[in-house]
Amino acid sequence: MKKINLYKIFAILFIAISASCVDNNDFELPTVGPDKEYTNLKSLSEIVGLYNGNLVEFNEDITTYGYVISDDREGNFFKVLTIQDKPENPTVGLEVRIDDTNLSARYNVGRKVYINLKGLSLSKYFTTYQIGVKNSAGTSSDRIDANEYINYIDRSSEIVDIVPTALTIGELTDNHINTLVKIEGLQAQEKGLTYADPDPDNTFSVNRDFVSCETFESIIMRTSGFATFKAYPIPDKKGSITAILGKFSSDYQLFIRDTNDVNFTEEYGCNNNPTEATLADVKALYTGSETTVTQNLKVKLIITSDLSANNISNQNAFAQDATAGIALRFSDAYNLNLGDEVEIAVGGAKLSEYNGLLQLNISPSSILNTTAGTLPTPEVITIAQALTGDYQGKLVQIEGVQFKDNTKTYSGNNELISECDGDALTTYVRSQANFASNPVSDKKGTVTGVMTDFNGAQIYLRNEADVNFTENYTTCGGGGTPAGDDLYISEYAEGSSNNKYIEIYNGTGADVDLTNYTVGLYGNGSATVGNTLDLSTVQSTLANGETIVIYNSGAADATITGYSGIKVSSTVTYFNGDDAIALLKSGTVIDVVGNIGEDPGSYWAVAGVADGTKEHTLVRKASITKGNTDWAASAGTDTTNSEWEVKAQDDFTSIGIR
Repeated sequence: MKKINLYKIFAILFIAISASCVDNNDFELPTVGPDKEYTNLKSLSEIVGLYNGNLVEFNEDITTYGYVISDDREGNFFKVLTIQDKPENPTVGLEVRIDDTNLSARYNVGRKVYINLKGLSLSKYFTTYQIGVKNSAGTSSDRIDANEYINYIDRSSEIVDIVPTALTIGELTDNHINTLVKIEGLQAQEKGLTYADPDPDNTFSVNRDFVSCETFESIIMRTSGFATFKAYPIPDKKGSITAILGKFSSDYQLFIRDTNDVNFTEEYGCNNNPTEATLADVKALYTGSETTVTQNLKVKLIITSDLSANNISNQNAFAQDATAGIALRFSDAYNLNLGDEVEIAVGGAKLSEYNGLLQLNISPSSILNTTAGTLPTPEVITIAQALTGDYQGKLVQIEGVQFKDNTKTYSGNNELISECDGDALTTYVRSQANFASNPVSDKKGTVTGVMTDFNGAQIYLRNEADVNFTENYTTCGGGGTPAGDDLYISEYAEGSSNNKYIEIYNGTGADVDLTNYTVGLYGNGSATVGNTLDLSTVQSTLANGETIVIYNSGAADATITGYSGIKVSSTVTYFNGDDAIALLKSGTVIDVVGNIGEDPGSYWAVAGVADGTKEHTLVRKASITKGNTDWAASAGTDTTNSEWEVKAQDDFTSIGIR
C-alpha cells in the first residue's frame, strides 16, 4: 500500500505546482496543512455499531475517520462522499451527505478524512448508512450545508491507494455496501449497449445487466443520466469491473466512478472453451429449487423427441447421453430432429422443476454443434418401474401393454395397463399431434417412448409408430373400461379475482348433440338455478375427447384467456366457493360441484381439504369417466376416495387437458 505524506514534501509540491500549467481537465489537489491531533477518536465500525434502527444524534465531540472511494467528477455521484474504514479489506463503508458538488476537488480518492460528528446524525436508508444533519422530521440524515461541511470534515495529509476487495457476485454481502469491490470475468449481458441512455436530454438513471463468466451469476450496473459517459458504448468484451457497491431492494448494484473502472480486454463470450461433462453430472447439480449451472460446462446429447410429429412444441425437447436423460426447455424455437447429436453449453443454464419434471432451461444459441447421431437403444422396463420416476427423460420400452380404454383417440390422456387390476401408466398426446385424432390401438404389444412427468409419471409418444401392438387385446371384466355415459364436469377453478372457469368434457366415445345441455349456478344456498348457460349456443355438438371451457369475462390470467380450444365467457362463472355449479340435461342435474340448496358458509371440503371449493382448482381424476349427482360421494373424505384432485389457487395447468 503506497502512502504519500504531503506535509513533509509540501514545499517541493508547492514549487512544482506553482511552476506548472494546469489544463482545465487536470485534477488539482488543494493544499493542506499539518494533521491535527484528535481526541475521542472512534472507528467507522464503532460509529455504525451505535445504530439501532433509529436516528443517532451526536451531541458531544466524537471524531471518526475513513478513506474516500467516490469521485463525482464524471457525474455518477452527486452530493455525496463515500468513505470506507480501511484502504484494504474494509469492514464498513458509508455515505456522507453534503449539499455541494465537485467534492472530489477537495476529497480525492484515497484521501483519509476525519469527521467531527458533533452536531451531525447517523441514519440508515434501506441498507446504506448515512451521516448528515438531522432532517426537519427528526427521522433521517439530510445534507450538510455547502458552507458548513468543511467545518466538520478535515482532510488528512495521507493519501493511499485503495485496494478493491476481489469478490464473486455470490460472495457479495451487505457488509460490502459502500465499499470498493472488484469482480472479474464480467461481460454485458447484451452487446451494443451504452452505459445509459445516449439521449442527451435523459436524466434518469439506467440499469445494465452484467453476467459473470466465472459463476454465471448476474448483477446490475446503475449509471446516472447526468454521467458524462452515459452515451459511451460498453465494450463488447469481458474483464473486471471496479465499483462502489450499492443495493436496491434485494438487488446488489455497481456504481463506477468513470469508465476506467471497467477493464474489459478479453474476448466476449462466457461459453468459450467449455469442459465436457456427463448429463448425470449436470443433473446432480440440482438443489431442489431453481439452480444455475455455475461452471463452464458442455454436454453431448442425442435428441430423442420428434418435432415432426407435432406431439411436442418447438421450445421443448427430450435428450439423453449414456448416463441420463432430461427435458430441454428452450427460450425460443429450435430446429432439432430426432436422432441429432448436439453439443450444448450449459454454463449459466438453469435447472428447474415443472410439475415434477426436471428441465434444463437453455437458449438455441447454447447449441454449439449439431451432427447426425444414433438413437440410443430403449431401455426395457415395466410399468411398475416407469412409475418410480427413476427413468425420467430416458427412452424406454415397455412390453405386454394395452390401452385400458381402447375406444378413445390418442388425443389427451390415455392409460396403459399390463394387467387388468394393475397400475396404469398415462400417455398424453397434444391435440396438435398429427396422430391425435386417430383411434388408439385395440390390440396389445410394445410401447416405446420417453419417460416424462406431469404431477406423476407419464410416457411421451414420439409418433404413432411408438405403439407396436399386434397381439390380441385382453378383455378385463367382460370388456375394456367403458366410456362415460354422458358429459361431465372435468375441472372447476375458483382462482384469484375473476380467474374462474368450469370445464365440461365429452368422454362418451361419440359426438354429443348439445341441445338440452345447460350449466347452472345455484348461489348462496339457493335451490333454484340462477345464471344459466345453454351449451348449444356455444356450438351444436361436442366431439368425443373435446372439452368446453366456460370462463369469467373478467379473467386476466393468460392461461385462461389464451386457451386455444372451445371456450366461452358466461355469467354462470360468477361463483364463489360456497355456490353450487351443476351440469343439467333437459333440466335434470347430471353432475354437480357443491350441494344444491345448501349454504356451507364459505366452502365445501374436497378430498380432505377443508376449503376445497374456495381458492383452489379441482381436477377430475383420470379414472373418473362420468358425472355424479351425489356431491358427498364425489368430494370424498381423502385423496383416495375423492373423485377430484385439489390443486393450488391459480394452478390452471390442466385447462383443456383430459
